[in-house]
Amino acid sequence: MNRLCVVLLLSMLCAVVAEPPVGKNWQLVFEDQFDYSDAQLDQNWVSQNSPSGHILCSRWRENARVEDGILKLINRKEQRGGQDWTSASLWTKRHFKYGYFECRYRYAAATGTNNSFWLTTTHGGAKLPEGVKHFEIDINEGHYPDKLNITIHNLSDFWKDDAGRRRHHSWSNSICLTPSKKIGQAAHEIRLDQPLRTSKVRFSSRHPDRFHLRSLRVFPKLDDGKYPDITSNAPLPGGLIDYARTATIADSSGSNPDFPQYRVEHVIDGGIDTSWITPYNGEKFIELDLGAEREVACVQFLTGWIDGKKGYVLYIDTFKLELWVDGAWREVAMREPTPYVPAIDLSADFHTYALEWNEKELIFFFDGKEVDRRENAICHWEAPIFLSLAIGRFGGPVTDAIDGTVMAVDYVKVWQEKAKE
Repeated sequence: MNRLCVVLLLSMLCAVVAEPPVGKNWQLVFEDQFDYSDAQLDQNWVSQNSPSGHILCSRWRENARVEDGILKLINRKEQRGGQDWTSASLWTKRHFKYGYFECRYRYAAATGTNNSFWLTTTHGGAKLPEGVKHFEIDINEGHYPDKLNITIHNLSDFWKDDAGRRRHHSWSNSICLTPSKKIGQAAHEIRLDQPLRTSKVRFSSRHPDRFHLRSLRVFPKLDDGKYPDITSNAPLPGGLIDYARTATIADSSGSNPDFPQYRVEHVIDGGIDTSWITPYNGEKFIELDLGAEREVACVQFLTGWIDGKKGYVLYIDTFKLELWVDGAWREVAMREPTPYVPAIDLSADFHTYALEWNEKELIFFFDGKEVDRRENAICHWEAPIFLSLAIGRFGGPVTDAIDGTVMAVDYVKVWQEKAKE
């Protein structure tokens, strides 16, 4: 049985209470079971009370509540601090260096949420001794329903990329607890049984997030029926006309405000190295005016982007293709979305997320089982513990379903090795 199956099997048992790995002389040095009144939370924890520039929510003490032995970080759709959502983020007054850090919590039950347990030295503008690096350890930035995200950030050494953006080194591992299964495909070729005369072509999708539409090609009938592969990026053979190349864009859902350089015009520029990044929400569509009525027998399109040896990724599995025929739109191809069924829902029950942090290594655990291990090259200073709930598209589509959802925390514990006598 492989490691993922072991993790899933144990997780299905839920309510797993883990302990530090055996073999070391651990002693419990910090424990918060949240078994007190809400007002007592402030004895050990400090709350953010401000807007947040990097996410879609401001975060406030009022969004953190202790009830019945559980710390609840609450998402609300409300305008405050110049942002449309509110949430919560807390950190310990006490700082820690090395040890075994464990939190038992349950995700907020909506995409677009970031349910995190982490440490960083940068909070409050702390100055470190010369030669000591600022860092962040994301023990887990959990995304509903089934994703763990582990990252180490070097927050001392920065540079600017070619676009002038400030960058830093980070080492990440994103773990989906549902075994991967390819759904759909990046390239599509729709052949009509009988060619249709049309002056307009409309492509649309209800994909729940942004995506790359790299190319849309519109062809007449070929006697041999052998249309060139859209993924080859090779010039079209002589004599073959792509009506999209001379078409105009009559209408579209517009550019993504975060990626304006990926313009809708790229869809019909004849290549696949460029692309249009669609908006995040709502129907994504492009409508082409062919300039005159044409006989159309085949339409091709390509979505997604190439991720090294993995090939095309993040392509869509739902779309509709329509042609304007006899004064009305006629559907010629359509694919409904494939429902995603996670192997485990991390918002349904509590699970433990943990880190063994020592001078040489950083070892990460889920429900007591190791899921990641790496060399500790930079994390050598004390830091507070953070519990944070955030809203952002990096966690999936942001919808009204987030309103009222809760990241529920059962406990936080820290063990450290006893000093050798």
